[in-house]
Amino acid sequence: MNKIDYNQPGGFGLSTQILDAAQEAYKTFNAYGSMAGEIAIITGCEVGGSGFVNDGFVSIYGELLPFKGGQQSANVAIVEIADARGFEDGSIKPVIYTRYATFGEGTPSYPWSSFRRPLTLFKIEDELVKLRKSVPIGLVAVWGKFTEDIPEGWEPWDIAAGCVIAGRKVGDVNFGAAQGSKIGAAQITLDINQIPAHNHDSEINSSGDDVDSDGFGSAVVTSNREITGINRQNVIRIKNRGGGQPHSNIQPSLIADHIIFVGFD
Repeated sequence: MNKIDYNQPGGFGLSTQILDAAQEAYKTFNAYGSMAGEIAIITGCEVGGSGFVNDGFVSIYGELLPFKGGQQSANVAIVEIADARGFEDGSIKPVIYTRYATFGEGTPSYPWSSFRRPLTLFKIEDELVKLRKSVPIGLVAVWGKFTEDIPEGWEPWDIAAGCVIAGRKVGDVNFGAAQGSKIGAAQITLDINQIPAHNHDSEINSSGDDVDSDGFGSAVVTSNREITGINRQNVIRIKNRGGGQPHSNIQPSLIADHIIFVGFD
């Protein structure tokens, strides 16, 4: 911030340049108001139960102004009062301008509903601490946009590609695996041990012809064949059916990317 050292020996003289420099130094305060926003309540201006708003300070488009409270109304205006002073040449001119904001109409006027009260820096810090705790490093999220739109602090979690996320259950034969383990398969082929025990029935007449097959295969008759030491007539053998092809093992799924929070640099 600019400053002027008036306290010096030798008879320091005031001039219009010195006073201009002092006025310029005051403009620095307006920058603080701009930090809050275009139309903001800096301090005070609390609304009472009867609708009366007390005094405070507001910032209106970069100008920091006192606010004179009153009964709440729709709009706020800026009031300027000029204080005239006499000059050495005998003229009287306005010199000191007092500006403040208050309820009322003016050109321009500003809706009271547009005035927002920003969080203090301490409150912002508290909220950031809460946010850090609620979004820990390692948090995984489903991402439904393009990869190039991934927000800062996140990156693709490629380990989840082609997988459905399942909750880990300690001690379970399938879901008790370590974090990051992949289990299951998109396609499987059943073998004889994985299908239910069953029969393929077929009827034959006295001549040994196949009369009625159950549809799982064709029946072939073999006569006078000894099986396990026992001589039997009309032994039936069911021919093989099926191609042994794998089938889909995928539950109904929605395709999306996963991203993981890695923190900020």
